[in-house]
Amino acid sequence: MTVLPPGCPLIPTLVVDDDHEVAGIHTGFLLAHGAFDVVGAAHTGARALELADELRPRLVLLDIHLPDMTGIDVLRALRNRPGEPLDVIAITAARELDTVRAAVAGGVLHYLVKPFNAAVLNQRLDHYVAYRRELDTHAVDGSAALDQGRIDQLLRTTAGAGAGGAPSGPVTVATPKGLSAPTLDAVMLDLRGHGRGTSASDVADRLGMARVSARRYLEFLVSRGQARIVPQYGSAGRPEKFYVWTDGGRAG
Repeated sequence: MTVLPPGCPLIPTLVVDDDHEVAGIHTGFLLAHGAFDVVGAAHTGARALELADELRPRLVLLDIHLPDMTGIDVLRALRNRPGEPLDVIAITAARELDTVRAAVAGGVLHYLVKPFNAAVLNQRLDHYVAYRRELDTHAVDGSAALDQGRIDQLLRTTAGAGAGGAPSGPVTVATPKGLSAPTLDAVMLDLRGHGRGTSASDVADRLGMARVSARRYLEFLVSRGQARIVPQYGSAGRPEKFYVWTDGGRAG
């Protein structure tokens, strides 16, 4: 976990989620991290925009599915507001290609697909803290212009790349026709969270998708060497495919 230097102010953060319980969970994650100050929580898009103007957070954790408008609408409104631009991390169950493209075009720093575990969120928060530290370091330098090297460093930090330039989190890979990259990311995150392996049926249940679809994504990961199949025998003596994350395709 990235730790702020002594005396460094906490990062004021606004949590936006239509589910009050989920917003509370995200707030708990942020407070437990230690680098963030949750200044407010909103459960509608209109309230999110009000609090953004009132509280002036630096970071917004933004859900896409809101009751009065989409998170994309909120994102665009935030981008058009006067004053210092704020940073946005999308945390949502929305996996549609058009939604992801709109979020990326709107400048989200990360797009995190539910469900995920605490380690995944903490990793993204660590990346963000490192990014803010890079910005603050440059501001202290007093130089108005960034050279190419500093720009590249900022972009690497935002994406969570390590010293060698390789991303430290799950990597979205090129997908064949019929498979979506956001759904693939969700399957990868789910598989990574079940170290002893999981069946296609269980993945489908957790992610709310059809079993045949879950199997297609899992078989694609097997073809890339990012997963392997381990037969498991049930009470009837018939083997069932269990998929285990291997990460073998990351280098390719």
